[in-house]
Amino acid sequence: MASDNNPPFSSLDIQALASLVNQINLMQSNATRTQSNPALDPVSPYFLHPGENSSSSLLSTPLVGNNYQIWEKAMWRALTSKNKLGFVDGSIKKSERGTALFEARERSNTYVVSLINQSLILEIAKSVVWINSAEELWKELNHRYCHGDIYRIAELEEDLVATKQGELTITTYYTKLKEIWEELDHLHPIPICSRCFENCTCELNILKGYKEDASVLRLLRGLNDQYSTVRSQIMLMKPLSKVDAVFSDLLQQERQFNMNEMVEGKALITNARTDGGIVRGRVRGKGGRGG
Repeated sequence: MASDNNPPFSSLDIQALASLVNQINLMQSNATRTQSNPALDPVSPYFLHPGENSSSSLLSTPLVGNNYQIWEKAMWRALTSKNKLGFVDGSIKKSERGTALFEARERSNTYVVSLINQSLILEIAKSVVWINSAEELWKELNHRYCHGDIYRIAELEEDLVATKQGELTITTYYTKLKEIWEELDHLHPIPICSRCFENCTCELNILKGYKEDASVLRLLRGLNDQYSTVRSQIMLMKPLSKVDAVFSDLLQQERQFNMNEMVEGKALITNARTDGGIVRGRVRGKGGRGG
């Protein structure tokens, strides 16, 4: 039992309790506001951070027309990171006018439209300036520039055959091939197996294996002649290595070539200096004796 000199609660305890109650009330108030207005919820697609700036582009490379596949993938990732993909894929529907949700959607939709427009070159941006729906703008750009037809696939196949290493490094050469492969995969994808999950052994998995082997052979066939030995070694493997593993092997071979060239270059410089010193010494000696 507490004595008169030791009350059960001190003034400090009462103040701390009052502060805790105020914090709880504030959290409940914020939760209520968030439920009534999703624009205040940071995890909601309707939320716009005060620091968001729609006047700057999310992408370093704008859409110029013939780079649509790369642009679309980069923009898709950017919008996903902003939690705004639903405004272009149609999954976020319009709400009844006059509601808080309607206003929040309109602001977010306008924000996404601005982001997309900032990632277009001026000529394309002018042609879509009157489109106010992010979903309609996305569909319009897809309709214009996604040449997913047999002619575009034929062009890419021709580019694939014509791509050679030449003066390119292994990394640059592989990157050029990789860009073509990825666009072909986007335009002409292999269906996803709906029956197998892990350790797929059906025909689709076999087809993927054939495609992987074709990529390895194309990478090897375009190499310079100095890689003929390592190319033959890889092509004799049963089964063929994955294309990324082959790329790694070629990088190591390239480093070895560069190292050998550096060693040979230093040897030539050393020999040239030595030979030059001997010649100059002999000339000076003869000159001295002649004097």
